[in-house]
Amino acid sequence: MCFYLSISADAQTLKNRFKAEFPREQEFIPAAEFNGFAHPELPVLTQEDPGRILLLRWGLVPAWVNDPDRAKLFRSRTLNARSETAFNLPSYRMPIRQQRCLVPADAFYEWQHLGKTKIKYRIRCKESIFCFAGVWDTWTDPITHQSWRGFSILTTAANPLMAKIHNTRQRMPLILPKKQEKIWLDAERKSPRELQDLLVPYTENKMIAERV
Repeated sequence: MCFYLSISADAQTLKNRFKAEFPREQEFIPAAEFNGFAHPELPVLTQEDPGRILLLRWGLVPAWVNDPDRAKLFRSRTLNARSETAFNLPSYRMPIRQQRCLVPADAFYEWQHLGKTKIKYRIRCKESIFCFAGVWDTWTDPITHQSWRGFSILTTAANPLMAKIHNTRQRMPLILPKKQEKIWLDAERKSPRELQDLLVPYTENKMIAERV
């Protein structure tokens, strides 16, 4: 799972990394740790507009939700989405086909459980900035007519390193190798068969885990 991430790179570094514009860069404040349950606005690159870095909320609300109270429940339960079931669940089956996104990060956090002890780990990749595979959607409040553009980070089975750390559920966020980032945003790829090769655990020898 992934509920806490780091994106400490500044706006210019992100623009250089993705060769993209960042229209709202003044609103982005980098931090070493973002809590997904606070629904922060984070930099995201979408299929719809891959040449621009957008700020989307962490927590997806499906467009078809028609009640504000249900929307609050959804956004707290959709920080992550299981890649194995995303093509079949109503919340994700359209976004994973048409509204995929990249969520940049330079680390994420997970806890190892040893008896009653919880040990916090900061996990990063050898690539200084890497991307989680994500999906996004836009929901409009039927009462206030305000929009919520939110995303979910996909998860997959843990690799051996993450299985030792996230030892209660043995899951990990779906991290894309750099060469697969453009493939993930390719609007022509819509079926499970065309995307299946991307929905696999990241190689453990390209990851570094440190106790914090």
